[in-house]
Amino acid sequence: MRIVLVVLVAALGAACATEAPVATAPQVPSLARASAPSVFVVDVSRDTTAQNETPVAVNPRNASNILTGANDWNYNDGCAYNVSFDAGHTWSPTLPNGFIPGLTRFTNDPDAPGTGVYEAAGDPAVAFGPDGTAFFACQAFNFTQPYEIALYVSRSTDGGLTWQDGVRDKPAQVSKWNGNGKSKGSSGQFPDHESIAVDDHVGSPFFGSVYVTWVQFDGYQGTHSPVQVAFSRDGARSFSAPFKVTQGPIRNNQDARIAIGSDGTLYLTFDNGIQGGKGTANYVAVSRDGGASWTTPVVFSVYDNPVCLFPPYCFNISGLPFRAPGSYPAPAFDAARNRLDVVYADIAADGVAKVFFTSAPAAGVSDPAQWSRPAVVAPGTGDRFGAELSVSPGGRVDVMFDDRSYSGNTLADLTYASSTDGAATWGSTRLSTAGFDPGLYGVPSASSATGIRPFIGDYNGIISLADRAVMTWTGVAPKTGRLNDNLEIFFGSVTP
Repeated sequence: MRIVLVVLVAALGAACATEAPVATAPQVPSLARASAPSVFVVDVSRDTTAQNETPVAVNPRNASNILTGANDWNYNDGCAYNVSFDAGHTWSPTLPNGFIPGLTRFTNDPDAPGTGVYEAAGDPAVAFGPDGTAFFACQAFNFTQPYEIALYVSRSTDGGLTWQDGVRDKPAQVSKWNGNGKSKGSSGQFPDHESIAVDDHVGSPFFGSVYVTWVQFDGYQGTHSPVQVAFSRDGARSFSAPFKVTQGPIRNNQDARIAIGSDGTLYLTFDNGIQGGKGTANYVAVSRDGGASWTTPVVFSVYDNPVCLFPPYCFNISGLPFRAPGSYPAPAFDAARNRLDVVYADIAADGVAKVFFTSAPAAGVSDPAQWSRPAVVAPGTGDRFGAELSVSPGGRVDVMFDDRSYSGNTLADLTYASSTDGAATWGSTRLSTAGFDPGLYGVPSASSATGIRPFIGDYNGIISLADRAVMTWTGVAPKTGRLNDNLEIFFGSVTP
């Protein structure tokens, strides 16, 4: 999200120039693979300024068609997208027109106005429907009174190459509340960290439904960021009224996501501060009627010391401070074992942040006693955070995370880990070709003395295919000006 929303989150108490990096000699984590899998990595965005927050989706009708998105700090100040039709080897360009229309009032040409009414947009989320329609969720907002902010979903029928133009065909508005998004005192509201999921299970009574979930920061009105869910039965042309999943004392929520079971059951996970800091516990709620109603959320895991990378309010790992993915639950439905899997990051007793895995049978997710004891994923030597999870149709469990195990716990890299035995054992490999210090890189910031704000995004993306896993994350490219603000989307494909 843009600078203004960082301030908004802070106001709510949501605790939660160098040269290009040089590769360092890797320190191989324990349980690393004896033989490396097949890997290729490419720079997706290939432009001159920052992108971060990188979801990914694969077209079920054409596995070579891959879509990603990002917060985009080019002049359009909106949601960027890039699409590939050759399994990720080449991508559509970010500049000049690789951004979602109908949201911001800018293009990347100062003399050509955009088709939206907002000053900025962010928090991208992407998905494909079973018929190959692509969906892109993005929030848009204004910095000036009355501080409008709303959540939208755009559609593409050509694999993500083009989108609704915002003039003749407008994105669908999801969040119905639209007003003072300034988020101060008792009157401010805004949707945060939206995610999107589509039911592609042919046996589901809700086949093709599109689900969007987010947390609605609403000031101090007794509920504190309730988790909301809206659904569409008409291909994201319209959405239901939002359903408030959390009530009463379950507040201070963030990072809501939905995983979908083979029968159409929805599993919603989120983290919760329990009247305090972000990420104290992970919750799950279930819907068996296509999102129309939800069970009361229950705790399925508790953090020892959640990774909180949100300076200046929190930064609890070593080194220069930076904002980055920290601790949150990433869910995936494991159809081969009929269970819900979740990974998250936590700082263990030895002071090192690790990635943990836990799971529960589909019928028992609402019973805390049926969740497995959290176990470390592919142990390493450095801090690990920002874990993402996906499961292949055959049951291979795939995990990605930011990792400082290759540099004496100083530089950030990207690690892929996988398990073919249900998470009993793991293999892992390094995807990034060079580590970098996120404290030295960031997004443009006029209010910063350095001209940048160290911020590499709040989430990454992973999708499991039958024969491989594909991933997107934020890395750095050589700077194009005087500042280290050329954050880029990177794509990696791994064949285990």
